[in-house]
Amino acid sequence: MPSPQHGTRPRPLANRAPFLLGLGLAALSLGACANTGLPGAFADALATAPEDLPARLHIDGDRIVSAAAAVGPGGIPTAVRATADGIAPGGEVVFEGREWGPYGACFRIEKRYVDGPLHSFRSVLIAASGDVLERSHTVPIQQVPPAVLGAALTLGRDVQRCEIVSDSSAERLWRATIVDGGGRTMLASIGLDGRLLDAHRLVHAVITTPRR
Repeated sequence: MPSPQHGTRPRPLANRAPFLLGLGLAALSLGACANTGLPGAFADALATAPEDLPARLHIDGDRIVSAAAAVGPGGIPTAVRATADGIAPGGEVVFEGREWGPYGACFRIEKRYVDGPLHSFRSVLIAASGDVLERSHTVPIQQVPPAVLGAALTLGRDVQRCEIVSDSSAERLWRATIVDGGGRTMLASIGLDGRLLDAHRLVHAVITTPRR
């Protein structure tokens, strides 16, 4: 596996306390983003996001623990783009945008790679300075350690992908994307030893914002 890009070293992923953006789902349903605990920049990002890319909300119970909005052409700073292309050159960009979560405000870029019948995925979370905060890449399901796969399967029978996640210095955990029996998409953080660390729901949301 490739070694992580070095940059600003955050606290290890597995030991970070949950970061609550402070917005209840009831408030969100009323379109009150700009007047709640969500950063004002999130509402601004939603107002200018590309029409075909919904916002991403990571939900734990009735709280949003992270949120992301896509950006259009020119929305990724030069330093961020250079870092992302160095870690994940080529490929097809499937998402690029601003994200607010445990690291504060940063940028996420995700790419898909297709080599004949083989498909793979890479994700990079980068500070505005260009420093790497988090990077991940998929591992074929048949190569995922049984303990890790077993932990993912406790949340649903359809494990869509498993990624190994690193911070700026070392591999820290696994992230699994699972669809449960109700069709909900769950993201699970799983320790390198196969322990389930936490899980939350991923929602792709269409959010109405005031006209600018």
